[in-house]
Amino acid sequence: MSLQHAILGLLSYQSMTGYNLKKMFDESISNFWAASLSQIYRELGALENRGLLTSVIKRQSDRPDKRIYSITEAGKAAFMEWITNFPQKLSKGNRDEFTLRIFFGSNLSKEELIKQFQNFIKEKQDHMEKIRSLYQMSERYVAEMELFNSEEIYWKLVLRRAYLSIEMLIQWANECLDELIRQGR
Repeated sequence: MSLQHAILGLLSYQSMTGYNLKKMFDESISNFWAASLSQIYRELGALENRGLLTSVIKRQSDRPDKRIYSITEAGKAAFMEWITNFPQKLSKGNRDEFTLRIFFGSNLSKEELIKQFQNFIKEKQDHMEKIRSLYQMSERYVAEMELFNSEEIYWKLVLRRAYLSIEMLIQWANECLDELIRQGR
């Protein structure tokens, strides 16, 4: 998946500004596809240059003008081509720095390893809280925009996957912690 496809997909719901697009990224797909505001604006420009988006300037008297982006028919076609063409391999290369550190854990003291696992668990627990808030955000989007009513189930499927993945990682880390503590006795 590319950032451009994520942008096209989100803009297929409704037209929005780059700022609103970033907000929607943060409130919907950031747990599996994050993007900075500068990356989003760069991609918006590239998509518009390719004719996949159009934009209009909305004048505002009390604030700076804002540019509102809309997906074109060519953009919808490009998005549909991407989403319907299933690749040979979905997952790209796997890189996990924490697991790499644990693999080389013999270079650390048990206390340091325990500390790193505790930090990992705390990070994952914080991530679970974010998933819970994203679930609430999806409820808000469904309530605010009729377009999202048919999307609700898909958003919830993805959030459930994220939640279960994080839950499994916490369980694994707790088992590792228990083993390290047992070995330290």
